[in-house]
Amino acid sequence: MSDHDNFEEGAAETRTDFLVNDFRIKRVLNSLTASAGAIKGDEASAGDIAARVDALRHLLREVGHDV
Repeated sequence: MSDHDNFEEGAAETRTDFLVNDFRIKRVLNSLTASAGAIKGDEASAGDIAARVDALRHLLREVGHDV
C-alpha cells in the first residue's frame, strides 16, 4: 500500500464525506449491476451495461474509492 493520500491533493471533501460517498456509489453500482442482470431478451445489452458498470467500478478504485 502506498503512502499516497487522495485527500492531500486539495480535495474539498473530508475523509468522512469520501467514505459516505463510497457507500452511496457502491449502492448505485450494485443496483445497476442487478438491473443489467434482470434484462431479459437482450443479452448483448445486459452484458454491455454490466461491463460498463465494472469498468466504472475499476476507475473509481483507481482514484481511491472502496467500491
